[in-house]
Amino acid sequence: MLQIETWWLFALPIIFALGWVGARWDMRLEKRENEIERLAQQKSTFKGLNLLLNEEPDKAIDALVQIAQLDPETTELHFALGSLFRRRGETERAIRVHQHLANRDDLPSRHRDHAAYELGRDFLRAGLLDRAETSLNRVSPQSKFGIPAKESLLEMYQVEKDWAKAIVASQELEALQNKGREKEIAHFHCELADEALRRKDLAAATKHVELAMQSSPNHPRAIILQGDCLVAQNQLTQAIEVWSLIAKNHPAYLHLLANRWINVHQVLGKVEEGLQVLIDTLETQAGGELLDITFKHVMALRGVPQAESLMTEVMRHTPSLSAMALRAQARLTMAEVAKDTKAAQEFKASLDLLKQRTNTLARYTCGNCGFRAKRFYWQCPGCNHWEAYSPRRGEGSAPSGPSM
Repeated sequence: MLQIETWWLFALPIIFALGWVGARWDMRLEKRENEIERLAQQKSTFKGLNLLLNEEPDKAIDALVQIAQLDPETTELHFALGSLFRRRGETERAIRVHQHLANRDDLPSRHRDHAAYELGRDFLRAGLLDRAETSLNRVSPQSKFGIPAKESLLEMYQVEKDWAKAIVASQELEALQNKGREKEIAHFHCELADEALRRKDLAAATKHVELAMQSSPNHPRAIILQGDCLVAQNQLTQAIEVWSLIAKNHPAYLHLLANRWINVHQVLGKVEEGLQVLIDTLETQAGGELLDITFKHVMALRGVPQAESLMTEVMRHTPSLSAMALRAQARLTMAEVAKDTKAAQEFKASLDLLKQRTNTLARYTCGNCGFRAKRFYWQCPGCNHWEAYSPRRGEGSAPSGPSM
């Protein structure tokens, strides 16, 4: 029979009591340490925010890094740090922060998507486009960052001029946003058609023009390229028929093909017919490049007096400095031919003043960012928006904004 000495009966409760006291003491110590750590984090957080408010970002980053070291699980803080690093131009540090988050399997999927998106933006900022593409493609389309990731990819593809991938990204965005991107996709096909025409791949050019027309029927750029494809195939009559749709439906864009229009009519022996179309269009489109091109061809084909008479007529219904300068140029030429030195000097002085003024005018202006340019662009070089330029070249005081 098991014999238990009497003193064990007294020792057991004491041992249990000591164990309980020890456990409670450990809990108190742990709680105390947690409280000290929490206060340290709180102090560093307030310090970091205060430094940010006082516009001392370097010291603020040091304070926030200290918090992240105290508690590596603070994902929101890591995101804030990554954004701060990127804004400061410290892309390598931003990449390290976001890579750490993107590779953590214990994070919820929404945080991993966020980290992949931010990492993609870091790589874009660093110019590492391949790695940016890989990271942005990791973002789930159904997540909060699915649409911004696709938009970043689309922007990147346009910078790289990878129009085939841009088409796919636009179509995916179209499905995600329930929003049409027909004109944008048409322009991507037109870019591919342009490239094919330059390398004389007429089959590919024709195919992309047709796809552009399917995406956005009666699109002016696609119609112009369709005519170019026909000219490249020596189908000049058909090219004129196609380009006539521009003169009829999109006369504001006629200046983009006016020189080719005249050249093809010359080959067909119908130059007067082609020139008359340009002259008739001036009744509604008497500003900008069409005026310059028509004046040049009238001078060459009908003579200086006819060109001067045309500019006088334009001044009656659509007065502008450009028309006045062209009329002065015609009159100067007529005076030089007539050897009227005094009149030639007067017209030259007027022409010099008008040219000085018209050369400094704002030309094509982006309706989105205000970027100004002397030539027409389908895509604004400043903000990359498509069809942001009006096809009509403006006159008047130059608006604020960059120019080229």
